[in-house]
Amino acid sequence: MRKVDSKRRSQLTRQSYSLTPKRGGGIWLGAIAAVCAIAALAAAGFALKRSHEEVRKLDTLCAPPVSEQKLRDQLAHAQFAFEQEAASRASLEQRVKDSAADIQRLQTDLAFLKKQRGPN
Repeated sequence: MRKVDSKRRSQLTRQSYSLTPKRGGGIWLGAIAAVCAIAALAAAGFALKRSHEEVRKLDTLCAPPVSEQKLRDQLAHAQFAFEQEAASRASLEQRVKDSAADIQRLQTDLAFLKKQRGPN
């Protein structure tokens, strides 16, 4: 073996060295492409959701008009329900008046009976 002079520069010390990345550039490109793909999928999902909402709004605005006969039937049904409610309300008010009169009569009878019984 040859003896190396410690003062003399060897071939290893004469070369220039630079830091190299541990991972290659292809991995970074792949990661960037994956992030872009995920962002594109999210944007497409959001756009799809918005378009469904817009279509739903347009469907309610562009719905075919209800036929006149169907409107008449609905009006007749609503009038019948209103008449039933008015009759129920009148009946209930009459029962309240009758009950109030009965309560007044019973209170009068109770006061009379208390006077008849006398103080004990």
